[in-house]
Amino acid sequence: MNQELLEQIAGFAKTAYGHEGDITADTTFDELGKGSMKMIALTSAIENELDAEVTIHEVMKMKTVGELVERVAEEIEE
Repeated sequence: MNQELLEQIAGFAKTAYGHEGDITADTTFDELGKGSMKMIALTSAIENELDAEVTIHEVMKMKTVGELVERVAEEIEE
């Protein structure tokens, strides 16, 4: 797991979800509070800051932030 990428995405998630606590690879989207507008904010930040495109549909199927980090890592490596 790319720690730097995890920290970046955790930062985006904190902003998008208005989350105060720590976000780790094991943090679930249920814990953050599902919300399509929040997910859009998160995927937009990833697209704008990391130039990686991950769809809302993909993220909605994911359980944890770690899964999202892995998916973004694949996208960046391509």
